[in-house]
Amino acid sequence: MAWSHDPQGNCNNAYSQRKKKPVFPIFVLATLVLQAGILGLLILEFFLIVRFNNRPAPSLVQLVDGRAIKVAPMDHLERHPETIRRFVNETLTLMFSWSGTLPPETVEEAKSPKVDPGVPLAADNPSSARVATTSWEASFALSEEFRRPFVEKLADLTPQTLFKGQGNQGLIVIRRISHPRPVDTGQWQVALVANLVLFSPTDQVGKAVPFNKEIYLRAIAPPTLPLEEKSSRLEQVIYRTRQAGLEIYAIRDLSKEDISF
Repeated sequence: MAWSHDPQGNCNNAYSQRKKKPVFPIFVLATLVLQAGILGLLILEFFLIVRFNNRPAPSLVQLVDGRAIKVAPMDHLERHPETIRRFVNETLTLMFSWSGTLPPETVEEAKSPKVDPGVPLAADNPSSARVATTSWEASFALSEEFRRPFVEKLADLTPQTLFKGQGNQGLIVIRRISHPRPVDTGQWQVALVANLVLFSPTDQVGKAVPFNKEIYLRAIAPPTLPLEEKSSRLEQVIYRTRQAGLEIYAIRDLSKEDISF
């Protein structure tokens, strides 16, 4: 048997083995460095959170129009009692105050108001019963399941001659609004004592109709994003009526025993 010897080959193998470096220790070292960096970031984040929590809540906020208002932290289902009472007052005033003209948007319209054409209940039937434009706008403060039947009853109450410029008017005179009483989480009941005064061309003194009701409200998510400049009129109406973060989901007759609250 012949043996061969290659001195050049043996030298190359020894050189290549010396050139190889251990990979596993380098991997472990890199992992330790990375973990140490992550731990440092977590510790920094912890101290930033603690510092943020210890800071007093902002009590003054500047609005886009330059006005500054005081604010206080509040749960997302909590509403201040005066916010609830103001919402009821403004919503019902818009809903039950009919002048027969549209709200002026320019100086010219203020001098010569436009006749309110009303909003028909059936868009494809112009001869259907109508409600005043301000009533239709205020109705978006009602819940979806309550809005349709309420607007239909409101149309029965609204004199249809109002939209012909014959001098019919309606006005709600609110006498008292009770302090909101919680009925559930994020829900309240308010007692309202008011009179609905109706005017006609033949009766300028007005006929007062008692309007004593229990108003049931609940908290909703208010619009968080400002409207775009090219937003539609419907979007503007919905944004404005739901900006308080409240909606009315029921209106019931107030019993005589509860009127003297």
